Amino acid sequence: MRISGTGISASNIRSAAGFTLIEILVVVLIIGIMVAGTVLSLRVTGDDRELDHERDRLLALTDYLRDQAALQNREYGIRCFVGGYEFLAYEPRSGKWESLTGDPQLRPRQLPSGIDVQLEVEGRPVVLPPEKLSGVGKDERVPQIMLFSSGEMSQFAWTLRRAGGAGVKLVPDPEADTIKATALAAAPT
Repeated sequence: MRISGTGISASNIRSAAGFTLIEILVVVLIIGIMVAGTVLSLRVTGDDRELDHERDRLLALTDYLRDQAALQNREYGIRCFVGGYEFLAYEPRSGKWESLTGDPQLRPRQLPSGIDVQLEVEGRPVVLPPEKLSGVGKDERVPQIMLFSSGEMSQFAWTLRRAGGAGVKLVPDPEADTIKATALAAAPT
């Protein structure tokens, strides 16, 4: 066996010159895991952050308002309009619905562009009015969804859908006494 001046065998030099198949496969596996992690963290898989955010906000605000209705023994409502929604409170003295102005969380909301809203109340589709009602004052606005102080609420189906894409449907769940969100597949074109 020939040994070089450094004391290393010539046959050992040849065997250490390349990569084995196992080493290459391990590197490919590590790169694959890193790419999958990046794709999932960037949500490139088709999730819609704006739609998810609006769903979560609606669920949280509606639960909050239901709690306030029970605590304050007051009737609340949600008025949906083209492109958004607002929260209203019933004033028994005047007999009218008024916009909530004291709580910035319950201010009127505009949906992000590209998200459409559909509403059914008691199984019937509702034609949503424009945000600004011509000839109608703020004190004459009426909610489509009622949140009663007894904890009950209107039977509704509130659908948020990305134009030509996926959506989410919010419906009351009487068994759990909450509002249930169901993901909807993209509408066929």
